[in-house]
Amino acid sequence: MIRCPSLLRICFLAAGLAGLAACADHAYVGLSPGQPMRDIVIPDGTSRNVPVGASLVGVAYEEGVDRLFIRVLPGTQLQEIDRRTGRRVRSFSAQTVPAGCGGITPDEFPIQQCGLAMRYADRHLFLDHPGGLMIAELDIDGNFIRNIRVAQPDGPIGGLAYDQQTDTIYVLFIRSRMIDEIDLQGRRLRRIRPSNPQTGAAVMVERYGLGINSRQRELYLALQNGNRLGVFDMGGGLIAEHNLNHGGIVPGIGGGLRQKFP
Repeated sequence: MIRCPSLLRICFLAAGLAGLAACADHAYVGLSPGQPMRDIVIPDGTSRNVPVGASLVGVAYEEGVDRLFIRVLPGTQLQEIDRRTGRRVRSFSAQTVPAGCGGITPDEFPIQQCGLAMRYADRHLFLDHPGGLMIAELDIDGNFIRNIRVAQPDGPIGGLAYDQQTDTIYVLFIRSRMIDEIDLQGRRLRRIRPSNPQTGAAVMVERYGLGINSRQRELYLALQNGNRLGVFDMGGGLIAEHNLNHGGIVPGIGGGLRQKFP
């Protein structure tokens, strides 16, 4: 079931007989501090820069209104960004979410990364707590709704994504680099191990940054060293890779459908 009929209607009207040709799927990849966000067209891989000045630790894209939401250090602040210009529309606080998101990797390397996801139906935001034991649900102004306790935690969280079709949350864990699909009570429904379906071999992904395109049934993760974006099916099978012209941390990934123009 498609959960964004208004956007599809806009795309159809904009394109006339071309229909959905006026729409395109995109991944929005936050890069290391000081670098602009990368906007990747899916599936052709062409890219452009989105100038975002903040040191972000999470990204979510809202279809229909063409806005990016970013989470910034120390993990308690949120910004709404105009995707077309990179202009900050507003900043607001994440109520009751503790500062200091991040954790220690298995090789004892300290990191400061978190996750951010959005549910389109009510515009609620989801942010992990330090340590990965809880995920806070907030309204669009950062007001506290509730906490979701992760039933089978696996250490600090490096990325969150919300599946608009199944109303479940995807969680990327920093230490294991595994992805859990959990329900809204925090129960694990399944564990995803990224792999190459052609060889059956595991695919090494980065510890941070997770996006989803619910309509296309695709997951977006940075591949090892952060220099390529991996497109995966919902079972974790690698579909495609796109160059990011970058190396290092990818602190957040968002994804979704938008009009091509402008």
